[in-house]
Amino acid sequence: MKCEEVRKRMHQINVELEKISLMEIKFPKGELICTKNGTRYKWYVKDKEGTIYLPKSKRRMAEKLAYKKYIGCRRQELECELSACSVYLQRVISTEGKSDQMRLHPEYRKLLGKYCFPLDEELRKWQSDRYERCKKHEDALVIKGTQGKMLRSKSEAIIDMMLYKNGIPFRYEEKLILNGITIYPDFVIRHPKTGEYYYWEHFGMMDEEEYRNHACEKIKLYCDNGIIPSINLIATYETKDHPLSIEQVEKIITEYFLV
Repeated sequence: MKCEEVRKRMHQINVELEKISLMEIKFPKGELICTKNGTRYKWYVKDKEGTIYLPKSKRRMAEKLAYKKYIGCRRQELECELSACSVYLQRVISTEGKSDQMRLHPEYRKLLGKYCFPLDEELRKWQSDRYERCKKHEDALVIKGTQGKMLRSKSEAIIDMMLYKNGIPFRYEEKLILNGITIYPDFVIRHPKTGEYYYWEHFGMMDEEEYRNHACEKIKLYCDNGIIPSINLIATYETKDHPLSIEQVEKIITEYFLV
């Protein structure tokens, strides 16, 4: 419970205790005692002078004394709760705010994300945060994508558009180090329901031998690091005669992230 919630509760208790104090002034003197006599109860009033029998004709008096006793029990409960709240504040006040400071710390926030933040909030922040992107061959970034980013091909633009359209959080060409080797996956994606990481590589020139060899080496590097095709690695391919289609991308996104 937050300290402000405790203070609010203490205020509510004090308000109720003030009302009880005003009520107690109007109660009759003495304490009601109910004792069983066979199948019935007898009423008695106990005060400093002793205990006297209260006949059934004095029901109105008995009701007031019963309510007085109830209110007395309520006062004890409230005073006990108030005392507990006070002790809680005394012990917590010295550390108040430290957990919030950790939540706001840039590095701790990354580590605590799945524990301390609602997934939607954490994923939105992840997508909007700055990250280290690929700076190689920036002159090849000629295709305009969503949110002002520039991409390297029309096929990447299709993937970018469909991820964005379906509200899938992702980053384009974010730096990733595997076995000491720096690579830049085309898309690093977070599952919108689980927050799990996925990587999408589009290999767009599979009819070229050198490119094919490089693509196979890259896939092996992923596999050696537990990033496996059809599990958390999405790989799409195309040649000049077989370009990537929107229908293919839609099917993949639905299968991985929307079902």
